[in-house]
Amino acid sequence: MGPDANRRPDRSGAKIYLIGGGIASLAAAAFLIRDGHVPGRNITILEELDRLGGSLDGAGSAEHGYVARGGRMLESKYRCTYDLFSSIPTIDKSRTVTQEIFQWNEVIRTGSKSRLVRAGRKLDSPEFGLSERHILTLERLAVEPEALLGRSSIKDQFDVSFFETNFWFMWCTTFAFQPWHSAVEFKRYLVRFAHMIDGFNQLKGNHAHGL
Repeated sequence: MGPDANRRPDRSGAKIYLIGGGIASLAAAAFLIRDGHVPGRNITILEELDRLGGSLDGAGSAEHGYVARGGRMLESKYRCTYDLFSSIPTIDKSRTVTQEIFQWNEVIRTGSKSRLVRAGRKLDSPEFGLSERHILTLERLAVEPEALLGRSSIKDQFDVSFFETNFWFMWCTTFAFQPWHSAVEFKRYLVRFAHMIDGFNQLKGNHAHGL
């Protein structure tokens, strides 16, 4: 007779301390409560600032306006995010946060009409402007083991002309890359978001959200 699959370990006395009030600690706390069955009162989040959220925080009011540290992009393949949000109710408890995001996107669909601006003129659905050499380098980076890239930067992998292409301007403004950033990190984003290339010049595939 195997162990009782429904038996849960007693974690009523567990004391959990999470350092930093950013999304990592907040998500960890939610998973500890939902999947680890740790009582919320036993979880302590230590944060030196007077607000939670880390790089996702926001401050302000409807009267004076709001300030956020950066825009956030969601898309349909954020499976872990939506799994977490599916267990968190909205403020009025009428649905889950995941349901709210998907329902919102049935009404509001992202489609940039001015993805890039050059010399004061908007570029409608700009072409990527990549040369054959640029494309071959992108393909190589997508399959090359991270160990071979080592501590190299993006500018170590491309010639100067790559950083003048529309593709780079759209990529760096979407994912906050600079030429001196890690080539490994660039590769990870390239593989992770390759499915969004179709429509990337209009930000299609991004989910709007009212969070």
